[in-house]
Order: sequence, then C-alpha cells, then structure tokens
Amino acid sequence: MKGLLLKDYYLIRSVLWIVLAVFVAVGAAMAFLTTPWALTVVATVILGMISVTTIQMDKASGWRKVAAVLPLPRAAVVDSKYLLYLLLSGAGFLLGVLVCCAAALGKNAFDGETMGIFSCISLALALLSGSVTIPLNFLWTEEKSMLSLILAYPLSAALFAGSALLLPDKRVACAAVAALSLLLFAASWLLARRRMAHTGIV
Repeated sequence: MKGLLLKDYYLIRSVLWIVLAVFVAVGAAMAFLTTPWALTVVATVILGMISVTTIQMDKASGWRKVAAVLPLPRAAVVDSKYLLYLLLSGAGFLLGVLVCCAAALGKNAFDGETMGIFSCISLALALLSGSVTIPLNFLWTEEKSMLSLILAYPLSAALFAGSALLLPDKRVACAAVAALSLLLFAASWLLARRRMAHTGIV
C-alpha cells in the first residue's frame, strides 16, 4: 500500500506543490475580501480533486497492465485511491483551517461557530464528491471522467442547499449532510473494491 501511495505522489508532486503555493498566496489575499472560512472548502476540494486525476494517469501510462502482474491484490489498487483521496483532502482541510485561523485572527474576527459550519461543509463536500468521482474515473474514459468532476461538486453543493431549506438550523443541516456523506463514501469504497477488483476493471 505504501508503494502505491508513493507512486501516486510522484505522479502529482509537481502539480501539488504549485497548487499549494498558489493557494497560500491567493488564499491569504482572498481571506481579507470575503469570509476566510470559505478557503477551507476550496483547499479541501482542490487537493481531493488532484488525487482523483491519478486514476486517469494510470490508464494513460499503461500502469494498470503492470499492476495486473504485481504480487498484490487488485483491491489494494482501489484502496490506495480512496486512501490517497482522504489523505490529500485531509491535508487540504488542515491547510485551509490554518490559513483561515491566521486570517481570522488577523482581522480580529474569529468565530468558532462559523469555523465549525465551514469545516463541516468542507469535509462533507469532499466525501460526497469522492464517493462519485473515484468509481466513475475507474469506469469511464478520460473525457467522461472530466464530466464527473464537473458535476459532482455542484450536485454536492445542491444537496447542502436542499438540506438548508428543509432544516432551519444550519448546524443540524451540516451534521446531517456530513453523516450522509460519510456513509456514502464508505459504501462507495466497499462497493468499488468488491466490484472493480473482482471484475478486472483495475
């Protein structure tokens, strides 16, 4: 598993550091123009999205043919993609929280409730989108998989909007969507490792 994660890191490390540098530079400036906590959502989503692109990179490079003869279970390939998604989304979340805390303290406008709501939104958006984009990137071609990336995040945001209309308490709405997103991500992971590994998709 460690080797699979390192392989993916080497694929995206150049892009990863560029994205991080741009986020810190632009994000710090944006934090003073709008609510700083919105950057937590941006960082979590962007880094998670980068991890999904490694699936198409594997297809383009022919690595999947090599993986087929390696002494590792096919389910490990699926597991590595979901785990990488969690690691990068988590890293983006922590980076976003650190930058936002610094910006909020600099503006003397730290609000624990707002931080909690945006943190919940960040994690739920990442999990909801990942539960859709990861399996579809395994199943679809590069062109179609781009469509999954484009649609998954707006649809996840629409779910938040719907829950906010149905549940007047923002904290309850966020908690409900976060719980649902966790269940969907776990279900997506389990289904993907069973179906794709056994059918030879990976």
